[in-house]
Amino acid sequence: MNSDTARMHRLTLRFADAELEKDFSEEQAQKSLRPIRIALVCAAALTLFVLWPAIVWMNSPFQERMPELAAVTLATIFAVYALTHRHVFLVRHQWLMLAMACLMSLGMMRAVSLSPTFETNGFFLFSIHLFSIYGVFRLRFPAAVAGGWISMAMYLAILGAFGLLPGLKIYVHTVALLIANLWGMLICYQMDLATRRAFLAVRDVAVAQKRSEQLLLNILPAELAQELSATGSARPARHESATILFTDFSGFTQAASSMPAERMVAELNEIFAAFDDITDACGVEKIKTIGDAYMAAAGLPKPCPDHAQRCVRAGLCMIDYLEVRNTTAAFKWSLRVGIHSGPVVAGVVGKRKYAFDIWGDTVNVASRMESSGELGRVNVSAYTFDLIQNDFECEYRGKVNAKGKGEIDMYFVKGML
Repeated sequence: MNSDTARMHRLTLRFADAELEKDFSEEQAQKSLRPIRIALVCAAALTLFVLWPAIVWMNSPFQERMPELAAVTLATIFAVYALTHRHVFLVRHQWLMLAMACLMSLGMMRAVSLSPTFETNGFFLFSIHLFSIYGVFRLRFPAAVAGGWISMAMYLAILGAFGLLPGLKIYVHTVALLIANLWGMLICYQMDLATRRAFLAVRDVAVAQKRSEQLLLNILPAELAQELSATGSARPARHESATILFTDFSGFTQAASSMPAERMVAELNEIFAAFDDITDACGVEKIKTIGDAYMAAAGLPKPCPDHAQRCVRAGLCMIDYLEVRNTTAAFKWSLRVGIHSGPVVAGVVGKRKYAFDIWGDTVNVASRMESSGELGRVNVSAYTFDLIQNDFECEYRGKVNAKGKGEIDMYFVKGML
């Protein structure tokens, strides 16, 4: 990840990138839902089955007020629990939890002010509440600091105003709570920093994995890439009906000998990139390039009934593209396209550098269709013609001698019907 994008503010720990900060906030809010709900259920159970019976058993001054306090506590808990199921909780998670922490501070001050042992019990309970704000409420560092210091200020101001902290006691409580706040801030800062670093690490791993998957998809068909990622291998398969497309440039060897290497690579890269776009648009799977030859296929690895039509359409688009390009390009290229249909075997070969390839006599005949064709024409076999004759206008060439294959019926595709 870009270091500037992942940069954090030293004090607030917020990411410099607003979009990254938003993603982090939403993810942390989503992760906090389950712990918060569990904590709320536990708090309700603690109030009903532990705190209330204990106060009754100890004959505490709270006994008469306990039904009222329990009702308010449970109503607050259930309201917050219901709120966790609303989308607004994810969006305003920090503000809502901060408000809940402050409300709990007020409630706790009200409760402990009724205790005869207020000075000991009140301070002890409020210290635990401060550490809960920094660790249990799932507040990020700025919100936790705000919650801790606001709660401390309310504690000292309200109880001091009611005369519950006379003389030196308010000074002692102030120093003790100040230390508790500073200690909580230190812990919360480290926790928030570690959480953000873990978020970035996971995000980097996800980006790297996505990049690897994309690179694999550039090499292999999507179905085989998924199989290879899941199992570590991809099984070869026989396809009874597929169509193979071959293209080749005329005079490439002579042009390569007189053209600078960098320019040659740039020319091929531009043309083959356009061919990639054409095959993608036509639903044809690129197999490989060999020098200036381009090989593609349709009907594999996922079968389709119109594989011949797809390849013919792609071949016509390739020729049209070169004709348009030649009107402005300095170097003029002429292309032959050959297409044949039949059974093939397809699979992934290689241990380190994977390659998707196809084998069978259909591939050899398709290559002969290209070499026996003419410049600027799509040459197809009789097998392919039989599949496309209702969709494309074709011109019968007769029996043409193909190297190593004898005489084969061939057709030129003139265009779509």
